[in-house]
Amino acid sequence: LRGRAVGAVQTTTFDEPRGQSAFVRRTTVAAGVPVIRAGPGEQRRVGRLAWQVLWPPSARGPGRTAVPDGPNDASVTLFVRIDGGPTLLLLGDLEPPAQRGLLRAFPVLPPVDVLKVAHHGSAHQDPGLLRGVRPRLALISCGRDNPYGHPSPRTVGALRAGGAVVLRTDTEGAIAVAGHGRELRASLEKISS
Repeated sequence: LRGRAVGAVQTTTFDEPRGQSAFVRRTTVAAGVPVIRAGPGEQRRVGRLAWQVLWPPSARGPGRTAVPDGPNDASVTLFVRIDGGPTLLLLGDLEPPAQRGLLRAFPVLPPVDVLKVAHHGSAHQDPGLLRGVRPRLALISCGRDNPYGHPSPRTVGALRAGGAVVLRTDTEGAIAVAGHGRELRASLEKISS
């Protein structure tokens, strides 16, 4: 929150890990920023930016469970559209079971310009989801020299085989995306070796 004007923080409905959930509550209360729980199907708009919450599912309804399989599968997943700009799918840390659940809930997800790859580009990806959304740019957020080996070469290879340009924060640094259609481009803040 430092150095930012924040109107609200939106979180998942799953309070795990407990310590991190408590940290978010303490920090937002201290800053006077409300916390909003993401609800499936929720749609919001701010200026040219519109988004829909796709995941986690509601605790009610056919095939729905009250408790996600863990905090990763309770990640808030958003489909974002910018008027006159790119479309984005932001997958959080979804694991393959939740990725398949997302596809069952939204079997006709449109192709997207930008995909924030799930779980730091780990090997835990559902190939059907990657093929279905056919991203033009695939962004992988992971730390340099992380102990998990993220991103997985298999995931990077699958994205490239599907036609995506893969950009990674561990090698490219900060990534900014602008434009739309043929004008879609990414600006990189190269990190020093």
